[in-house]
Amino acid sequence: MSNLAKQEIKIPKNISVNLSKNILTCKGPLGSKSILTKVAVIINKNSLLVTPNLLPDVFGKDDLFEAKSLQGTTASLVKQAFIGLTSGFRQRLELVGVGYRANLTSDGLELKVGYSHTCLIEIPSELKVFCLKPTLISISGTDKQEVGNFAALVRSYKVPEPYKGKGILYQDEKIVLKEGKRS
Repeated sequence: MSNLAKQEIKIPKNISVNLSKNILTCKGPLGSKSILTKVAVIINKNSLLVTPNLLPDVFGKDDLFEAKSLQGTTASLVKQAFIGLTSGFRQRLELVGVGYRANLTSDGLELKVGYSHTCLIEIPSELKVFCLKPTLISISGTDKQEVGNFAALVRSYKVPEPYKGKGILYQDEKIVLKEGKRS
């Protein structure tokens, strides 16, 4: 565990934090997020401290190693929730290939990526998806994990191949192309 989990986490001004039983609820301008905590969380006026004390109703015995790992995990989840509720997270995908297109419909995200059929992906309610260009998809939301999972799901429909570099790439991703067969 790093020493970052031992430090106090400053609560931004536009976020309210409430702790009831094992659930830490954060409310901000972009929505709300609930985090299940297994370690003790101390809330001060404008800061929050995660301690390695296990809650007695969650664990029967004290296990110091597990408590320290949960302290770091909980602190990281709280920091990510604060960032997500104030500014949000964004991931951009780029379609590279002849005829590759993306389109938003009422049913979801429609992809034309070289198959004989179009691929239709249902968009989760907590995410916002935009097609900035026919070959550029922007995914945004308050939960970093949800944004990353949906971006990985979209990318899995046509993973970039190493010979021509065609497929669905993250915007800043570089594909190292392999050399083709020589005769």
